[in-house]
Order: sequence, then C-alpha cells, then structure tokens
Amino acid sequence: MTTTAAGKSRALTLFLRIYGVLTLVIFISLFVGVAVESPILAEQGGPLNWTIWNDVKAGNEMNHVPLMLFVVYIVWGVFFFLAARNPTEYGSFLSFTAWANLAHGVLMIGQTLMDLDRYWSKFLTDIPFILILPLAIYLLRSAWMTTSSETAQAHQPAHEH
Repeated sequence: MTTTAAGKSRALTLFLRIYGVLTLVIFISLFVGVAVESPILAEQGGPLNWTIWNDVKAGNEMNHVPLMLFVVYIVWGVFFFLAARNPTEYGSFLSFTAWANLAHGVLMIGQTLMDLDRYWSKFLTDIPFILILPLAIYLLRSAWMTTSSETAQAHQPAHEH
C-alpha cells in the first residue's frame, strides 16, 4: 500500500481513471442495450440479463428507469476523469461519491439477500464494483483531504488579537 501523500495521489488518480473507463464502458453499453431493448438483456432467456436487475421492458412498455439511472452513472464516469486531474478541487464530489456508493452497496446487499436464488451473482459483479469505490476513496483520502484542508486554511483571513 502506498503511504506517502504523493504516492496516494498517484494511486487515486490512476484508480479514478480506470474506474472512469470501466464505468463509461459498462453504462454506455447497458444504456444502448436497454434503449434498443436488446434480447441479450431480456429477463426471459437473455444471456446477459445478469448485468441488469430487471428486464429491458416493463410489461409491454419500455423500462424507463434503468435509462435514467444509467445516464447518471455515465455523467459520474466523466466526473471521475475530472476528479483524477485535481482531486483537491473535487473533494466534495469524492466525498459524496464515497458515501453514495457505500449506501448503494449496502442496499444492494440487502436486496440480494432478499432474493438470493435470483441475484446471488450480484455478490460477484455489481456489489464489489460499487463497494470498491468508497473503499479506494477512503484508503487514498489523504491524497485530497489533507491538501484540501491545507488550502482552506491558507484562504482564511488572519485573526486579529
């Protein structure tokens, strides 16, 4: 494990870029697949249905909710690249990302356990993908938190006595 601030900064930058690429590849692909109602994602017999939680259709209608979620993750993926360039400037984004994904991961664990026969594979796919993000941000937090607090102190006015 990298322990110096410079080493953690490099590790965080690399992690955010890799995670950003994976996020964009996964969610752009899923967005397109659901938008065109690809049979490979269909709940009944679609070999890649395990990559989504539900079906590409809601009854006889298009399933709109996954598209809304996927577009949020696509934007998030772009912001990983922005944060990788300057983690200090994106400290609030990184903090929100860590907490939001921790909450999301914990919720997914509960949902998976409630329907384990159907969703057991989520423990090998979605859940680790979501939970590695807050873990990495936490472990590498000194790459942006220390610098961020030092920057905030430098901008505070001097106190008069």
